Amino acid sequence: MMQFTVQKDVIYNGLNVVGKAAASRGIQPVLSNVLIETIEDNSLKLCATDLDISIEINIPSIIVKKGSITLPSKKLFEIISKLPSEAVIFNLNEENNLMEIKCGKSKFDIKGISASEFPQIEYPESDEFINIDINPLLKAIKQTTFATATYDTNNVLSGVLFKIKENNLEMAATDGNRLTRVKEKIENKEKKDYSVVIPCRTLKEFAGILSGVEDKTVSITVKNSQILFKLKDRYITSRLIEGQYPAYEQLIPKNYEIKAVAEKNSLNQAIERASTMVNERTNIVKMNFNDNKLKLTADTPDLGDSCDEIEVEYTAEDLNIAFNHKYIQDFLKVVDSDKVVIELNGALAGTLFKPASEDDFLCLIMPVQVN
Repeated sequence: MMQFTVQKDVIYNGLNVVGKAAASRGIQPVLSNVLIETIEDNSLKLCATDLDISIEINIPSIIVKKGSITLPSKKLFEIISKLPSEAVIFNLNEENNLMEIKCGKSKFDIKGISASEFPQIEYPESDEFINIDINPLLKAIKQTTFATATYDTNNVLSGVLFKIKENNLEMAATDGNRLTRVKEKIENKEKKDYSVVIPCRTLKEFAGILSGVEDKTVSITVKNSQILFKLKDRYITSRLIEGQYPAYEQLIPKNYEIKAVAEKNSLNQAIERASTMVNERTNIVKMNFNDNKLKLTADTPDLGDSCDEIEVEYTAEDLNIAFNHKYIQDFLKVVDSDKVVIELNGALAGTLFKPASEDDFLCLIMPVQVN
């Protein structure tokens, strides 16, 4: 008879963290469940996995009787979310795996699956770990994950290249139409070098489990095609993507012929307005750079067209070029700088977009050929 009491907000936040890893639908029903296990006298372990990614968190609770069970992640989260902010009492009937949940005058019975059916999570434990600051890592995640391919989660392009060498962290992502690369300075006390491809989803979930965390650093372990991100009270482990990442360095132009500088917000707003009339299949916005002006146009044959214009710093000769506007806007969303630099090498060459205030982040976007 497992029994424990936990504050509503504490278990709500815990379930919110691990629930992201529970399988939405699967061959094994237990993968849609969250494992709840008592550890020590005043702590509860919550864990969920879909076998690609596992998230675990330890939360404070009052343990009356030890035990473990798995409960449906979604339904449990829904129940807890509707309870008042008070202590929640859990009582398990081990004969039929029925968990009674009480809070104030509310009572629920929810059917669980024995914890013995929950997969054993293998953590890549080893001395080969590195501690790095969370902030530069988070920034690099934000500036790369948007450019990964979404069509096949086993393809290396659906992951982010994660490279640590000496005191440099380099991350890169590409879906074949655009490439983003960011470099950050880190402290590499452990003197470890890594080069692995991490699934985009893993990095997004890692960023997502950081809310309310006081940790300044994260410990990262890579072993046996697995990666582990470890914080004080929670960790996330995931498979890595096997395969050779494309040699992207050679795609980045070393120099450019033409340069434009634009205000980030006015560029974004002009694209937003012009793109109202794009063909939704192609998302093409045409750009004309000329005499310190940028003119943006879009059209759909049976709908109409749009035109917008902004001031930019541009003194080269007249240039027409076209892009999928979403690629430019994805880049603008993750830029901190007020101005962006656009480095061009003609209408058909890859174009570099960079924040004016930092050299270590760039996004290479391939233009679209239009008649």
